[in-house]
Amino acid sequence: MDYTCLAEGCVFPADFAATGLNLNELVVGATGCGKTVSTAYARLLHTEESSVVIPATKRVIVDQFGDLFRSRGYEVQVLDFAHPLESAYGYDPLDYILTDEDVVTSARSIMLAGDTQERRGKEDPYWVDSATDVIAAEIALIRLNADQEGESACFRDVIKLHRSLQYDSCKYSTNLDTLFERANRVVPGCLAYTKWQVLRGLPPKTFACVLSMVNQALSGYAYESLMTIYDRKQKVSFRSMGEKKTALFLLTSPMNRTLQSLLNLLYADCFRTLFEAAEQNENYRLKVPVHVICDDFACGSRIAHFEDYISVFRAAGISVTLLLQSESQLRSIYNDYGATTIINNCDTYVFMGSQDPETCRSISQRINKPVPTVMSLPLEQVYVFRRGAKPVQARRYQTFEDPIYKNMLAKKEEVKKTPAKKSSAAKTPRKSGKSKVEAEPDGI
Repeated sequence: MDYTCLAEGCVFPADFAATGLNLNELVVGATGCGKTVSTAYARLLHTEESSVVIPATKRVIVDQFGDLFRSRGYEVQVLDFAHPLESAYGYDPLDYILTDEDVVTSARSIMLAGDTQERRGKEDPYWVDSATDVIAAEIALIRLNADQEGESACFRDVIKLHRSLQYDSCKYSTNLDTLFERANRVVPGCLAYTKWQVLRGLPPKTFACVLSMVNQALSGYAYESLMTIYDRKQKVSFRSMGEKKTALFLLTSPMNRTLQSLLNLLYADCFRTLFEAAEQNENYRLKVPVHVICDDFACGSRIAHFEDYISVFRAAGISVTLLLQSESQLRSIYNDYGATTIINNCDTYVFMGSQDPETCRSISQRINKPVPTVMSLPLEQVYVFRRGAKPVQARRYQTFEDPIYKNMLAKKEEVKKTPAKKSSAAKTPRKSGKSKVEAEPDGI
């Protein structure tokens, strides 16, 4: 059985049938309070039955926990956004588009994933919706062309197509119009053509506004280094995570926030695909539960439709651990309604200290203590809230003292100390004569 470690003395089965609670966890605390180590990593130590998605900023996390999960019969996958050229696995958003409805959903996800706090609320919905239609049209055209040629559509081609877009202000037309008209002749009334009509006949200023929105949305996905991620033959499969035990590590850079858009788009595809997979099972539930850790959940941009997804996670066998710095941070990304929905759908809430007044007022109401008392919560102390139970104040979970963690490190040290065995070839003396192979130099 899996267990969730919330604080010292607060370790519970991560099982709905055993507890009657959903498995969604909200962890709130200031930067540097130990959210990731004390809750997320502690959860990994005690996960043996569920598939997991694990964001990490250091490869050492993959090295440590990768071997642990392999020993438990997991397939370990590493998707390296920080160093795309070194990534063992790839990810292409177009792999998760099967229908026209998926095209529109994916286009909306691309727009929302790049919807930063600085931009939010400053654009007229018309421009956002128009830009979404343009992205949907370009995706639909690439998919249609790929189908005609018997190939797989690639997100790289969508970006390439958009980069080639040029506008003729005299004719109120673009250089891509003929491509969409041709698509309409092949498949009358196709999504690509109908969505592209949003740009047809637009005056220059209006066209420039729509194009600016599309450019902003796609900019986070258009780096040349990321193209190798889209092109990888071996790609992550979210559907298979619900069928066999899988540990997916997502390596990111803490200094490169431009990757956040692509990461949030991946999360959106992950949740949507898992829901679709669950609906195809007899009990509408994944064969293998999937737990997704979302570190820095409310930083930068949002996951499309997340406030809707979390309401039905439990029924499908999906759960999340959300780590953020404050409730106000969450509201700035998902607005009041979305943030309230997310908080209400987490039966477990761990507060690890904050100087944010809004968050401290919320905690004050939960524990019936003055706000100053909440704001002065001693370091290493946390409040644990579980639906149906009284709040608990306890010392934060000491992950580094966990026997499983100590044993994991001990095995690593043992491997380091074990001298590498010399190959038999090294012990065999070389002949004086050169063979045909030896005649060429080994390399310079």
